[in-house]
Amino acid sequence: MTNHLFNDNWIESGKQDEVSWKSDVLNDITGNGTVYLNCIEKWFSEYPGSGKEKNHLESSLKSPKNTDHRGAVNELSWWKFWTSRCFELNPIPTGNGATPDFILNLNEEESIIFEVTTLNPSQNKSCHELTFSQQNSVKRIIAKTEEKIKQFRYGTHSNIPAVLVLFNYNEWAGFGVKFPTLSQHNEFISTMPRELSGIIFLERYVHDGIPYFKKESISFSENPSACLSLPVINKSTLSSIFKKEDDWIICDKHCISTK
Repeated sequence: MTNHLFNDNWIESGKQDEVSWKSDVLNDITGNGTVYLNCIEKWFSEYPGSGKEKNHLESSLKSPKNTDHRGAVNELSWWKFWTSRCFELNPIPTGNGATPDFILNLNEEESIIFEVTTLNPSQNKSCHELTFSQQNSVKRIIAKTEEKIKQFRYGTHSNIPAVLVLFNYNEWAGFGVKFPTLSQHNEFISTMPRELSGIIFLERYVHDGIPYFKKESISFSENPSACLSLPVINKSTLSSIFKKEDDWIICDKHCISTK
């Protein structure tokens, strides 16, 4: 196969990775596996930045570890979703301090900063029980907001509202539908950092080698105590961008949907 990111050496080195996304892809390398790899390679080649600036993203995409690869593809798919719909979403260059992932420029005066992260399945064995799993996930999301505080402060210092984009891989199906209700509880709202203006919650799936967002899973929770509230144009963009899409939202609008 002609693929500069996932070349023959990468394929040969992955034949022993049994419990990995990589083995799933290689098991279908003559079909949807190649469709998926070519899709990710195309996005990566189009992603702005020099080779040095993209080194970490490249190594994460090629990693056999599910968590590494999943997080990198989530970041890449968020960028592709916006740019394929003619929005100006740019990676923020890394500096000496912690920097968030992207800035969305809506016009000359209004922008949003996005920090993309992933809620991976919990390692807690008690999460086989639904109620415990949901409560544990809320606690883990709160921990994510604390972990990313420096990235949110970048937005506060730049006078730009910061939004956490949270890709969900909770161990129980349906948590995404529950999240809007759970996020309105006082325990959750009171713990949101004031530097964080809101959270977008969504899920990504792959069908026939093509990445999609599940429209039903997408929700937006605004932080009422945020230092910087989201202007009307920002909130309108975030609420409308998904509403006009199909139930399965193809990440790259220029790609032919299989749904």
